[in-house]
Amino acid sequence: MATFNYKVIKSDNSLETGTISAKDKKEVAEMLKRKKLKPISISQERKSKNLTGNIPTIDKINFVRHLSTILKSGISLSEGMIILQEETKNPVMKKLLLDVSYGLDQGQQLSTIFAKYPNIFNNVFITLTAAGEVSGNLAETFKYLEKEIRSEYDLSQKIKGALLYPSIIFIAMLGISILMFFFILPQIAKVFTSMKLPLPTFTRILFQSSIIASQYTWIIISGIIVFLIGIFLFLKSEKGKKTILGIISPLPFIKNILKQVDLARFTRIFSTLIKSAVPITEALDISLSTMTWKNYQNLNKKIGEQIKKGKNIATAFKSAEDFPVILIQMIAAGEKSGSLDTNLEDLSKFYAQEVEESVKKATTLLEPMLMLIVGIGVGGIILSIISPLYSVVGSLQEVR
Repeated sequence: MATFNYKVIKSDNSLETGTISAKDKKEVAEMLKRKKLKPISISQERKSKNLTGNIPTIDKINFVRHLSTILKSGISLSEGMIILQEETKNPVMKKLLLDVSYGLDQGQQLSTIFAKYPNIFNNVFITLTAAGEVSGNLAETFKYLEKEIRSEYDLSQKIKGALLYPSIIFIAMLGISILMFFFILPQIAKVFTSMKLPLPTFTRILFQSSIIASQYTWIIISGIIVFLIGIFLFLKSEKGKKTILGIISPLPFIKNILKQVDLARFTRIFSTLIKSAVPITEALDISLSTMTWKNYQNLNKKIGEQIKKGKNIATAFKSAEDFPVILIQMIAAGEKSGSLDTNLEDLSKFYAQEVEESVKKATTLLEPMLMLIVGIGVGGIILSIISPLYSVVGSLQEVR
């Protein structure tokens, strides 16, 4: 499938230009004629662009909200995609809408089209869309999806917000260290080394290192910047995230936060899938697969097998022994009363609040630790400078 640029005359004799995805020019002409547009020119883009990159979460939220509004107003999906194409500024989203519009014109299901882009739409998104198509209530499904994506976004923003202050302190600490080591310390070191005074071993090593480093200041700083960018890009990749999780997850307070994040995500997604009439076994399998803590991942298959054997959800979770009592009790009460989706939604809100409180406590402990590290680092440098000063003062007194 290629992308074509077109120029057409509308029914009111006005000109319109745009882009469309199709197999060839003939198909483009047919698609435009079906829309009662008179083609003037159709040209294929020189490079057929594959859909690469990702779409920001806020754009996904706007996408599903607009889809829900469009469907409620009675506008068809094909027309809705054209409307959204005209409004969006994101090039990846615009290309996606072109592909979706093409797929709909070819008679494909919306969930089938979304499934072609796993880097943009996860299993929850695709499953809910498919359930909405089966039930004939896509507008309500997209409303649920908006709520789900927004909840996940809000949770991640709260965690990022709590980590902002420690990050600023770390960056400031790094900046101060670079400033002192590469620009201030070499000047002081040259003065003391020229006096040929007996210096403490640590001070002598620090001075010599700073003088040598100052000769290659911008090369070293450039290397540090490239290294930090590399670390940042690595941490953003899936492999990087898994590596970091494997390193930090054994830490007690990190493990607690990861468990709470998993429980908040699991209960929220499970509740949303049940509301959308997704079969329990499928909803449970998808919800459990979103969990990242190793113990919970290993339980996915075990719990699913027990449900298929006829056990109720609460009993299956109780046998796992890794889930909190309150979760099991709320699930059991929901199964008996027929309000499982509501109970799970309440639990998701509870765990989201727990995550926020736990992150706040962790950052409250982290902040003084970072300040202490900064103090020790700066103090060590100051002591290494003060120590030779005492030697100079002592030498001057001896001369007198």
